[in-house]
Amino acid sequence: MVIGKKQGVAILIFGLLLLTAGILVLITVPSWGNWIAGYPAQATQMAQQQAPAQVAPVVQAILGVVLGPIISQVGQYMQIAGYFVGSLLTLISLLVSTAGSTIIRQA
Repeated sequence: MVIGKKQGVAILIFGLLLLTAGILVLITVPSWGNWIAGYPAQATQMAQQQAPAQVAPVVQAILGVVLGPIISQVGQYMQIAGYFVGSLLTLISLLVSTAGSTIIRQA
């Protein structure tokens, strides 16, 4: 099968779409992870300010001891996964775009 310029352009466009997706993942997912990791501290502060005096210790105990470390760890994992997947998509997109431009050049 002979690959022509049309297929090369399609491969190049697919590579550029992958690059766009990789950049979006690198920008959004780690910031979401950062927000999730910092959420228990924000929720504890809001609970102390807005909750009645009887409820504040219970909320602080649940968020500070039980759920807080788990949510914080999930946020940190989300940051790491965002950086990894975004970098991987970016590298793959560079390879695909290079292949597409090479096919266009040779056709």
